[in-house]
Amino acid sequence: MKNKRKVISILLSIIIIVFFPILSISKDNKNYFLDEYNNKIFRENLSNICLTPGENESMINFCWYSTNENDKSMIKIWDNKGKEKIYAGQRKKLRNGFISNKVTVEDLKENTVYYYSYKVDGIWSKPIEYKTKNPKEFIFAIMGDPQIGASWREYNSHEESIKRDTFKWNQVIKKVVEKYDNLSFIVCVGDETNTKEEIDNQAKINISDLEYCGFLYPRYLRYIPIANAIGNHDKDNKNFYNHFYMPNTSSLGKTIAGNDYYFTYGDAIFLFLNSNNLNINEHKKFIEDSLKQNENIKWKIAVFHHDIYGCGVHCNDKDIKKLRDKLPNILESNNIDLVLNGHDHIYSRTYMLKNNKTKKNFSVEKFNNSNKKIEIINNPKGITYITAGSSTGSKFYENTNKNKKYIKYKYDEKNPIYTMVKISQNYMIIETYKVDGDSIIDNTIIINK
Repeated sequence: MKNKRKVISILLSIIIIVFFPILSISKDNKNYFLDEYNNKIFRENLSNICLTPGENESMINFCWYSTNENDKSMIKIWDNKGKEKIYAGQRKKLRNGFISNKVTVEDLKENTVYYYSYKVDGIWSKPIEYKTKNPKEFIFAIMGDPQIGASWREYNSHEESIKRDTFKWNQVIKKVVEKYDNLSFIVCVGDETNTKEEIDNQAKINISDLEYCGFLYPRYLRYIPIANAIGNHDKDNKNFYNHFYMPNTSSLGKTIAGNDYYFTYGDAIFLFLNSNNLNINEHKKFIEDSLKQNENIKWKIAVFHHDIYGCGVHCNDKDIKKLRDKLPNILESNNIDLVLNGHDHIYSRTYMLKNNKTKKNFSVEKFNNSNKKIEIINNPKGITYITAGSSTGSKFYENTNKNKKYIKYKYDEKNPIYTMVKISQNYMIIETYKVDGDSIIDNTIIINK
């Protein structure tokens, strides 16, 4: 009993230190942002570089647009000692007049400050700082369905909706990055933008380009990597594939936007499934092959867009039913710990699930004599599924499935939210906040393993 109390005490201390730092965030001036948007050629933001996690924590992927056909795709990187190295990559000419550049940087050391510069149309960018973190104990953020441009019905204008959604997207990332200065990366669970780029429809091409300008707008994405799942609004969009450089890309789970892929970070593996492809056998092979190459990995996290255990309007869609019928057994047989989804724009968290049954072997502790509660799961015997809510509020759905027995907690108020996860060698801590007021909306979850 004493040992149990000691463990709980240590975990509570960790939560206080990690998840409740002193918050110092300057208020965004919305009018200033919109004026800035109006006064600049927003299309130029397509050249903004986007960082993606590399194959492992010692690598980072870069992707950006340029226009000079005679240029080379190059990243120049150096540390505080001034030792410089140039990495070359691949480039692809696009139909919209741009060139997609993709470069991988390797051999990065942990807890080290680097500076990088990238070449756009013959000119090296100003140096940008990038700091590696500690992969043995790290924090990442979960963002749900930014879907830049989805609010167009509300504003009756695509450009106005893109401005508003971009402002909110920038606001939530700013809040997370300034609150957690040791953030390793962001996981976005799909539907990064709203409009499909159609080859024969110039208006759709222009709107899609503007939406990606909005998604890439936050300056924080110049030094915080973001790993994106392919949503149903992304699946047929080449813009998705051309703007992001995914690591360990498989030939399986393919649509126009990309395929299944994974990366490792410390003792965790992140398996991204393109759930728009309903060939379940391909996803099964991808998971098994990826884990076979990483046999000793401890924490296993699957990420795919469609929420098979959500509580929104899509719950009974044909594609969701097929995924729910086939995927859980594959995930369970491969000992997945956590599944991250989006799609329904309503936050929900399941009990641990196995064999389509809920596992309620967890304890609940009160936090510091307050109303805040902590759920502690020791040696999990199932999978916890989290469906992220909208991180921008560009679109909300109604909660139409109020009595699903597998749902442990849901939050269907129309507020943008985000989720933070801390992973160490022996435990995982999960907390979810609403952006307005930055208050926690669900119990703190601790998974010990």
